[in-house]
Amino acid sequence: MNFYRTLTLISSIFFITTNIFANNGLIGWATCNTLGQNGTTGGGKGQIVRVNTKTALEQYAKASGDYIILVEGSFTGTGMVEVNSNKTIIGVGGGATFDGFGINVNGKKNIILRNLTIKNAAPDGIAMRNTHHVWIDHCDLSNSNDGLLDFTIGSDYLTVSWTLFHDHDKVTLANSGTQHFEDAGKNKVCYHHNWFNNTVQRNPRIGYGMGHVFNNYYSNVSSYCVGYHTGASVLIENNYFYKSKSPLNQMYTGVSTAANYADAEEKGNIFVSTSGNTKGTGKSFDPGQYYNYAFMLDAAADVPALVQNKAGNTYGLEFEYLPVPANGAIDVSDTDELWWTGIENVQSWELYFGTNPDSLVKTSTTVRSFNPEKLQADTEYFWKVNAIKADTTIEGSLWRFRTAPAKASKPYPADGELHAKLRQASTEIATIPTVLSWIPAFEATSYKVYLDTTSAFSDSSYQANPTGTSIAPGQLKFGVRYFWRVDAVINDSTLIEGETWDFISDVHYSQEGITECEHMVLNGRAFKEEQSGVWFKASNNWVVGGEAGPGTMSSVWSGPDAICTVSVNYFDESDGNGWYGFYVNDVYIKGWFTSNNNDKMVTQTMDNVRILKNNELRIAFYTNAGELSRTDMMTIQITQNLEEPQQLMPVRSSLYPPNQDIIMKVYSISGLLLNTVVVRSDANGRLSDHHWLELPLPSGLYIYTVQGENIPARGAQRFIKP
Repeated sequence: MNFYRTLTLISSIFFITTNIFANNGLIGWATCNTLGQNGTTGGGKGQIVRVNTKTALEQYAKASGDYIILVEGSFTGTGMVEVNSNKTIIGVGGGATFDGFGINVNGKKNIILRNLTIKNAAPDGIAMRNTHHVWIDHCDLSNSNDGLLDFTIGSDYLTVSWTLFHDHDKVTLANSGTQHFEDAGKNKVCYHHNWFNNTVQRNPRIGYGMGHVFNNYYSNVSSYCVGYHTGASVLIENNYFYKSKSPLNQMYTGVSTAANYADAEEKGNIFVSTSGNTKGTGKSFDPGQYYNYAFMLDAAADVPALVQNKAGNTYGLEFEYLPVPANGAIDVSDTDELWWTGIENVQSWELYFGTNPDSLVKTSTTVRSFNPEKLQADTEYFWKVNAIKADTTIEGSLWRFRTAPAKASKPYPADGELHAKLRQASTEIATIPTVLSWIPAFEATSYKVYLDTTSAFSDSSYQANPTGTSIAPGQLKFGVRYFWRVDAVINDSTLIEGETWDFISDVHYSQEGITECEHMVLNGRAFKEEQSGVWFKASNNWVVGGEAGPGTMSSVWSGPDAICTVSVNYFDESDGNGWYGFYVNDVYIKGWFTSNNNDKMVTQTMDNVRILKNNELRIAFYTNAGELSRTDMMTIQITQNLEEPQQLMPVRSSLYPPNQDIIMKVYSISGLLLNTVVVRSDANGRLSDHHWLELPLPSGLYIYTVQGENIPARGAQRFIKP
């Protein structure tokens, strides 16, 4: 008699608990409330269906709408089963087997796959592209053509738990490789309580994103265990490594400033009969800033027995239901309703709720939701739900979540940041000034934001009143310390004043002569890279390398106000057409494509560039497929000093017909039209000082022309605005 049938026979005698089947459900990155998805619920709000053929599985998996699909039996076949958004696929009883085919998720979201054995699949066991919020749990994955579980092409928010990976080469990817802009800032993944046995590589391999790898058991891994590259930040915590090579593996470069470098921190792991790197770089991130997992973290010494006993297929996962907010969710800003996913044939529910897990208040309901009394800010709540069937009570697991603080919190840039980025990649070809953001305050409906160079905020410090949790203040100045505050406006119009935060950016100053680009302030996808002669030799042996998208190099002009010739030296690869642009502050001077494709250094020169003291000099770029931008140096030569006003004709010295409207057009020294204004001469035929003093232009040299009745033709004239 199988275990599933035994449950039916003994249900009238025993009080069944979901803890028999699972291990506290979903935690990790897939629980996060973001991208319009409050955790990962799969088909939790939809219909529950049972399937026992591959055809029926494919029908419901690709259907629109929410479905919990309970799969009975073992299927053979070829190809990939396409899965649409908002689906849960669970193997019932001891699990379901897919032999010869895999699962494909492309451009969808909110997927749960549990209790499935997938083997001999081609090309992949589970392939996910451009998706977010996925939970893979208690699966058995082996011996497929390419990857067992690949999470690629801009995918985000994945948890993989209690899964057995075995007898395979390329196991699990969390990114698409290098030169993939769509992955930048994504690939947030959590792997916990998995067993990697008799595998080769990618256990997992993480690029670009934040990875949390904890309580996994590694045995007989022949190449490397956890690989990391290209800006990834990975915490490798309380795992057990046994007879395995290279537990922590930096993939492509040892140069810490290079684009393909990543950070990984080793914490609390046990290494037995291993070889290779066990130290990492000593840096990562704090997952506790995003989700609570401490209640699930096991000691590394307990991992082998625990994982070998419980990873892979297990009985009865179709009886487990999941909460919203997710178990371990933090910074819950406001919720009028708690709800949970469904299971079959439930007549009613018993709900227990409170702040003390030992004294929860009971409520009975026939619906899968609960409206709690008014919640409090920065408070941890515990709850569980029992499913009442005709002949059985299935006791749920204990869940928990924490509400957000009363004030806005967790600012970006971080409070006290000494190297704040002032520009960020926006699209594959453009950067924008950095957006300031924060975590929502509890019950806030909007915010009042203040930003200044002093902490003594005034009315002029006020920036905006957003309903969201970010503002775009425009381009800030390099090397300047900024202070900011976010006040929360609550439903009843109460104002809760926020903390005062501060940050400062790096700064590099340029004067006449050479500025090495690697010394400039790098933002976006710009990285310091050594080129000392292996491929080509750069000035000073270093360049700024661009990888997967746009970046900038910025310095501040510390020379005199001047008209200059500016040159930019770069290496023009033969792999495509990237792009460069040069800006003074936000004024676009010139752009060009790297189209020589001759694998040589190229110099681009710009004449008659007006540069004033403290202007930002910005070299922008974007890459193109295989064309990686590599910028060597910027050279500036002063051709005309602007500090000699006696040589110029001020506007007010000219004589015009008295009491007449005059059209004045103002140009930059390079001929760019900046403003058109109508001014009036006085009784003596002169223009009052305020006409040019009030022009919305910075101090400097300008050209102007005038038009009007009885005004004799004359060439363009120059003036200085003080």
